[in-house]
Amino acid sequence: MFSRYTAIVNKHIKAPQLRRFTGAHHPSASAANASANASNASSSWTNPDPGSELCVSTTSGFLPRRDPLAVLPSYYEKIDELLHEMPVLKEDGTLGLLHTGRFGSRIERELPLYDVEFVFDRRILAALYRDYSMLASAYLLEPCDIQFRLARNYGLARRVLPANIAIPLDTISRRLGQKPFLEHSTFTFYNYRRKDQALPITLDNLEPIRRFSGCDKEHNFIVGHVAAARQTDEIVAASLNILRNAQQNQREKFNAALRQYTKAMGRVNDILSQTLKGYGEHASFYTFLSGCKAQAMFNSGVWFENNATTSTHKYLGVAQSSSPIASLSTHLFQLSDLSPRGSLPCADGVDRLRAPNYRSFLAHVSSQARQLAIQSYALRNAESSAEYISALGQVLSYRYRQWANLRDSMHIQSAKDDSAFRDYLDIQTCHVRDIAELICRTHANTDFEALPSNLRTQSEAVVHNAEVIHRSLDRIIDTEEASPLPVSMIAY
Repeated sequence: MFSRYTAIVNKHIKAPQLRRFTGAHHPSASAANASANASNASSSWTNPDPGSELCVSTTSGFLPRRDPLAVLPSYYEKIDELLHEMPVLKEDGTLGLLHTGRFGSRIERELPLYDVEFVFDRRILAALYRDYSMLASAYLLEPCDIQFRLARNYGLARRVLPANIAIPLDTISRRLGQKPFLEHSTFTFYNYRRKDQALPITLDNLEPIRRFSGCDKEHNFIVGHVAAARQTDEIVAASLNILRNAQQNQREKFNAALRQYTKAMGRVNDILSQTLKGYGEHASFYTFLSGCKAQAMFNSGVWFENNATTSTHKYLGVAQSSSPIASLSTHLFQLSDLSPRGSLPCADGVDRLRAPNYRSFLAHVSSQARQLAIQSYALRNAESSAEYISALGQVLSYRYRQWANLRDSMHIQSAKDDSAFRDYLDIQTCHVRDIAELICRTHANTDFEALPSNLRTQSEAVVHNAEVIHRSLDRIIDTEEASPLPVSMIAY
C-alpha cells in the first residue's frame, strides 16, 4: 500500500536515511547525550509577566486571561464612534466610512490627540492597542482597498501615519512591549466578546468587537481563530509535558503527551475547517491586514508623524504573520530545520513582533526542544514514532490549510506578479511539502510490526494523506504549475 514512499524519500532526501527503530533501547552514546542534555535543560516555564492580558498559560492557552474590553472608557468615545462607523458594511446593514472613502478625512478632522501617558491599567492598554492598531491599518490602507475594489490592484497606501494615531500607538506599544502595528493576536485573540457571558467560548457564542469589512468571512475568520485558540490550553500543557517527559526519559508519559497534543490540535483543525472554507470574501478585509514591510503598496515604509524616530517603520502585519499555534508546532517538533531557506512563520522574524509572553514561551520551547532533541527522542521508540507521526499529521493539516488559503489569494488579489509574494509562497510550499516528506520518511524508517493494529492503522491513514499532499506540492514545485489542490482529506 505504501510502496511509493521509498521513491519519495530517495528523490528528495540526500542525507543518510534514519535507522530503523524497533523499540529497543537506544545506543549508549545516544543515552549519554540525552542524559547530558536533560541535565542542562529545564522543561518548566515561568511566565515573565503574569499580569499581561495577552499571556500564555495552561488554563487559557493563547487567549487573554480575561475577556477583552469591548467598550473603551467614555474619555475615548471618539475612538469608539469612528471604529463603529469604520467598516465597509456596518452591523445595521448600512455602508460605513471605508466603503465611501471618508475614513481618512474623518480621522484627520475629528480624532483628538489623546494623552495616554498616564494609562497603566493593563486591560485598557490592551484594548487601546487593539483599537489604535486597527485605526492605523484602516487609515494607511484605505486607498488600497478602494483601488482594489475598482481595478483589482492595490496602488499605493498612505505613507504618513498622523500624530493623533502615531503618538498614542507608539506610547502604548512601548508600554506593552509590542510593535506599533496590527498583528495576528490583536486582530483575533483580543477582538472578541461573548454574546452570553455565562456561556463558554464557542463559535455560536462569539462575535467580533471591531471589523474592517463587516462581511461574514471576516466574522468567521475572527471567531474561528478565537474558538480554536480556546483549545490551546491543552496544546500549551501538552507541549510542556512533552519537554518535561523527554527530559526525565519518561517514555510512556512522553507518548501520552504526544497524544494529548494530537487530540487538542485535532480540535483546532476541526474548528478552523468549519470557519475557513476557501478564500472568497477574505479579499474584502485582507487588504487591511497587510504589513508595511516588503509590500508594493508601501514602497518605502511608513513615517510616524511627530515621532522621535525619524526613520520609516516597516512591520510584517497580519497577512504575512501567523497564529502562534503554527510557531509553537514548528519550534516544538524542530520543523525549522527542514527547509534550507527557513521555515515560516518563525524564520521571517514574526515571533519578535508578538506580545512579550508569547515571545518568551516560544523561545523557551524552541530552546528546550533543540537541547533535548525532541525529534530524535521520539524516533528512538516505535510507539513514540507512531504518536509523533500522528502529531505531525495534525500540524500538516494546519499548515496545509494556511498554505492553500495563501495560494488561493493569488488568484483573487493581483499579487501573482509580486516577486516578494511569490518568494514567500514558494518557501511556504516547500516547507509544507517537507513536513509531508518527514511523515513519510519517519514511517518508512520505523518498524511498526510489533505495535498494536490500531497504532498501525492510525499511522497509515496519516501517511496516506501526507503522500497525497507531497505528490501534489512536488508537482507544483517541479513544474511551477497551478496543480489542483488535494482537498479531499482536508477542508480548508
